[in-house]
Amino acid sequence: MQTEKSVLFVIPWSRYWVIGTTDTPWEQELQHPVATAADIDYVLEHANAVLAHPLTRDDIIGTWAGLRPLLQPGTKEGTSSAKVSREHTVASPTPGLTVIAGGKLTTYRVMAKDAVDFAIGQRASALPSITHKIPLLGAVGLDAVRRQARPWASRYGWTPAMVDHLLHRYGSNLRELVELCEAQPDLARPLEHAPAYLRAEIAYGVSHEGALHLEDLLLHRTRLNYEVPDRGLAALPEIAAVAGEILGWDDATRDAEIASYTARAEAEAAAEQEPDDASAERTRLEAPDVSPLQPLRTT
Repeated sequence: MQTEKSVLFVIPWSRYWVIGTTDTPWEQELQHPVATAADIDYVLEHANAVLAHPLTRDDIIGTWAGLRPLLQPGTKEGTSSAKVSREHTVASPTPGLTVIAGGKLTTYRVMAKDAVDFAIGQRASALPSITHKIPLLGAVGLDAVRRQARPWASRYGWTPAMVDHLLHRYGSNLRELVELCEAQPDLARPLEHAPAYLRAEIAYGVSHEGALHLEDLLLHRTRLNYEVPDRGLAALPEIAAVAGEILGWDDATRDAEIASYTARAEAEAAAEQEPDDASAERTRLEAPDVSPLQPLRTT
């Protein structure tokens, strides 16, 4: 759907629908872009123009915002960022350093190929990058795992929806998750307050995917931050118990992790009520980062 500012997509995504984007400039700091009340109203207004059953804020389960790495450093006043090219470029600003800029999520594989080819220079013609042909993680052996999924579901009482979720998220790596369940059967249970996810997925996020904080797990290993209305807050004690056992957290560390993520989730929810980017950012930044970013040092 074409709007005056952007193309608005309505896309089926797992058990949900994703609607967006706004495609508006963000003039604040880069660390924590957030959706504002104006952003949400914009999406609802334009989606409802074509939907048979209008949506309200009560229908929204979660939101997220991100920044596009556009090549053009700025746009002329009054010009939409939607009109700026999504192409990417690779360059070497200093000997030994290759950087890539621009692009978009849907072209990340060709971006990787171009970056590798550029980095090896003249050797690229003889040794071209093959990254765009390498199967994604979990793709190799997927058919065999699909055949094994039914016995696993029967053993652990997983619903067809849970099996579908696990296959889509882990592919053939589902074997590794099942191994965790075999070693510790209570991990095969769904989270009590987020039953679309297994306890084993939390353990896997720590043991196989390097999560160190609750924030890592709820935002970057699962999608609980925007797949449940409370951003995963009700499930925090159970998630912290599973993660903390593997990471060796004491009671004080566990409580600090819960408090840190709770502050972030509440700040994000409050930021969504703010009318503009500046006030939304101020509200979001009231919650400090669990692991602050270190400033880039130059010589």
